[in-house]
Amino acid sequence: MARTILTILLALVFGSLGASGVIAEAPSTLTVQVSTEPPGLDLTATPASATAGVVLYNVQECLVKIDRHGKIVPWLAERWHTSDNRNYTFFLKRGVRFHNGRELKARDVKFAIERAMNPETRHPYPKYYEAIGDIIVKDEYTITFSLKTLNANFLLNLARQGSVIYPAEAVDTLKALPIGTGPYKMGEWVRGDHITLHRNPDYHVKGLPKLDRVTYRFITDPNAALAALKAGDVDTSLFGLGPEHVAELGKDPRFTVIVGDTTNDVVLAMNNLRKPYTDVRVRRAMTHGINRPEVPLNPYYVDLSGAMPYDPAKAKKLLAEAGYPHGFDAVLRVSPQYNYTVRSGEIIASHLGKIGIRVKIEQVEWGQWLSRVWKEADYDLTIIGHAEAWDIANYANPKYYFRYDSPTFQELFKKSEVTLDDRARRDLYVQMQKLLVEDAPAVWLFMHPRLAVAKKGVQGLWKDLPIPAADLSEV
Repeated sequence: MARTILTILLALVFGSLGASGVIAEAPSTLTVQVSTEPPGLDLTATPASATAGVVLYNVQECLVKIDRHGKIVPWLAERWHTSDNRNYTFFLKRGVRFHNGRELKARDVKFAIERAMNPETRHPYPKYYEAIGDIIVKDEYTITFSLKTLNANFLLNLARQGSVIYPAEAVDTLKALPIGTGPYKMGEWVRGDHITLHRNPDYHVKGLPKLDRVTYRFITDPNAALAALKAGDVDTSLFGLGPEHVAELGKDPRFTVIVGDTTNDVVLAMNNLRKPYTDVRVRRAMTHGINRPEVPLNPYYVDLSGAMPYDPAKAKKLLAEAGYPHGFDAVLRVSPQYNYTVRSGEIIASHLGKIGIRVKIEQVEWGQWLSRVWKEADYDLTIIGHAEAWDIANYANPKYYFRYDSPTFQELFKKSEVTLDDRARRDLYVQMQKLLVEDAPAVWLFMHPRLAVAKKGVQGLWKDLPIPAADLSEV
């Protein structure tokens, strides 16, 4: 029986983790390895999780926060109130200061969110704020959001990476020198090598952060990351090690292995506006032609794994019905900065080759992927993990790089956004997921697990990642 993609990537991990050793005293500095250098540091300009991994909750913060347990908690706002789910009043913490020394005021919140709502700023997630009708500054520490319609995800959207609060005078420097209220201040960015953050001595949470300095080192190659860990050049690997490396390090008493959950759903995206992917039979054939697992992480998930199972014979039949009895050629664009896309791509190319689809893998740099695939939809096929939580909204956006345009799906999603009753909202999510199975705009592959390794004695790293942030404030 063919092995699933996730099995191939993770079989080496479980059952191989060694026993823990003695906890050592934590250092005052931390060097972390990440696989991808951010394309920029402006969270209001890029959707890249590599940017969020450095900036979100470390340098810049939001009114509310997703904590390590996935709960929405007060943050820059010490509390909020609503009596009708249409008008939300937030009461800001007093004495919170930006890194430039100026105190955070309600007008700063109004500025940041209104700028996100402005189409001219080309914010990556403008739909998060569509329900907002007015933002009213009541006084220096009180602000009210008046919604045009109910929005079940309103608070969640205010905790996301595009909703960080920053001073108006810092807009022009956000790309390379973001200023916020976070536990760390931006230090230096040596392109191609590292980013350094420094402790914010005026941080508004007493006792945090615990580190004086954090350095992010960009090491793309998993073998090089492994060597850096073993040599002591880095203290922890947050993302990029292969499962076989995690298994190896799990047996080494010098290290602690962290295996947890994420919201990073990895998909094989198809350009729904480009032939032959305009034909639903082709998209269904490709779905049937890939042997993949089903690993849910969403409370509104419904198990539809049997609806379109691995079935190469049926896949060939659908291709023939669509006019491709001998298959066709396709280009799969992946980014080597995310090694799992290359490894998964090789497996998928093998699977699709068995049903007649001849896949050529083209590796492009991350910046190129963002400009060509994500922005311009210049691709046939691609693989990437979508780290943002509750991202089903992407399928309701016909301009998203999937180019999936279903009025039926869009209407279902629109209803879900204004439905506050949990049972009724779940029913809508079930309908949406069933429609996605039928339309097959992308092939859901697997949930990318949290695979991190740290030196013994490094404590405070999150086990699970309910949001694409590498919050280091408690490390």
